[in-house]
Amino acid sequence: MGLSIAIDLGTTNLKVGLVNEGGEIISIRSVALPIQSKIQGHAEHHPEDLKKIILGLCKELLVGDYKDQIRYVVSSTYQFGLMLLDKHYEPLTGLTLLSDIRSQKTFDAFLDSYKDFDIYDRTGCPLISPYVLARLFYFSTQEKALFDEAAYFADSKSFIFKWLTGEFSTDLSTAAASQAYNIHQGNWDEALLSHIGLSGKQFPEIKDGTSYLSPLQEDIRTELGLTQGVKVLLGVYDGAALVIGSGGLQEGIGIMNVGTSAMLRVASNTAAFDKNDNKRIQPYALTKNIFLNGGALNNAALPINWLRNSLFDVDVQDTDLLNLGTSSPLFCLPYLTSERDSKVGPFASGVFFGLRPYHTKVDMARSVLEGVAYSMRYIFDALTENQLHIKELRMGGGGTNIKPWVQIFANILNLPIHIPSGDELGIVGSAMLAFASEDKEKNINTIGSHSLINNMTIYPDATAVAVHNKRYQFFKNLRESLGPLYKEHASLAHHTA
Repeated sequence: MGLSIAIDLGTTNLKVGLVNEGGEIISIRSVALPIQSKIQGHAEHHPEDLKKIILGLCKELLVGDYKDQIRYVVSSTYQFGLMLLDKHYEPLTGLTLLSDIRSQKTFDAFLDSYKDFDIYDRTGCPLISPYVLARLFYFSTQEKALFDEAAYFADSKSFIFKWLTGEFSTDLSTAAASQAYNIHQGNWDEALLSHIGLSGKQFPEIKDGTSYLSPLQEDIRTELGLTQGVKVLLGVYDGAALVIGSGGLQEGIGIMNVGTSAMLRVASNTAAFDKNDNKRIQPYALTKNIFLNGGALNNAALPINWLRNSLFDVDVQDTDLLNLGTSSPLFCLPYLTSERDSKVGPFASGVFFGLRPYHTKVDMARSVLEGVAYSMRYIFDALTENQLHIKELRMGGGGTNIKPWVQIFANILNLPIHIPSGDELGIVGSAMLAFASEDKEKNINTIGSHSLINNMTIYPDATAVAVHNKRYQFFKNLRESLGPLYKEHASLAHHTA
């Protein structure tokens, strides 16, 4: 039986797994990634660090006769990454992360510069600062010498794929989250790019990540001791890999992933655009005929980790986190790194509202967990309002390990939450895509269905549902009322020369 090496490049961790054709993880390794942060707001992965870590983890996995069984290598990577390259495709910068907020500094100027373009209609990406187009604008105005030196521009997927194969290509699902991909034409948006002096020819060639294959570079094959004939599948972004591994490409199946960030998406054969001015839905293309419509949060486990690391530790498995209490509740807007909707998101920051002397650290932790879940309901409502109905919700990611949090999500969304059996469904989804890439009998829409055999289901508590319905309306009002103040607050920042 053949094996696939599946690489999962996340913002905080890098994982490499060996998976067989039955979707079973034979072995897996994971390591926390070092993040470069030279100046305030700067956050990048160093490309050479990533290469060394990937090779090191692969070597740990490839023991015994595994080297002779490898048929494919495939990667899933994060969105929003941007790396400037010189004319020889050598890096001039690291890979920017979601937590890199330098583009917030120039976001007002970006909006003004692009005021004559309907960016959301062209790309499906709302007007927020983390997208690649907004980051390119930052470099073009604030680090112009570096920007002018750049001949090419890579994302996380094209960086990995070029290293593995020598080809400068990226996949649809990663390109779709760049804010520079025209979702109607299916290519780089030349009008948006030329506005800052760039061309689509400077960006990776866009291909179908579910089917495009290329041979593994000989030097990497030799270093890993692999046999001839190993192919590299381009793959999809990390959230899409989880959708596939969870069997979430079927109609009406909502996939929620909760990790450092979070997402809620449902597959469809058409791209969906939010009719609300807040542009809460992003339609990301997976293939030319499959779109993952939904929204995402920058802040999920990130704010609870911040609270535990910077303020005080708290047991996230404490059942007191489900206590609704009888006094005025504490609310948290957990937006430490802004959010992704057009109105409130770009300048959003963290807020505790309603703090009283009787509130404890458990109350504060609860308010953070609830704040993330209320924010997810904001996305869920957007899907419903735009006729994207979810009949079944499946949840993956590290957030599933926090049992009270899963119950909080079920109570706030008022839906049973199914947690598919097995870990690392993104790794499985990528590997199964690789095996299906040359097998016409395999349907990517049903990949991952085996994970549902022994899934666990968390049901909403009717009493809690009623309480959270009322509190969610207050949370929503609070969030939207603070929108103008967020922007005013951001303008108070003092910059020294």
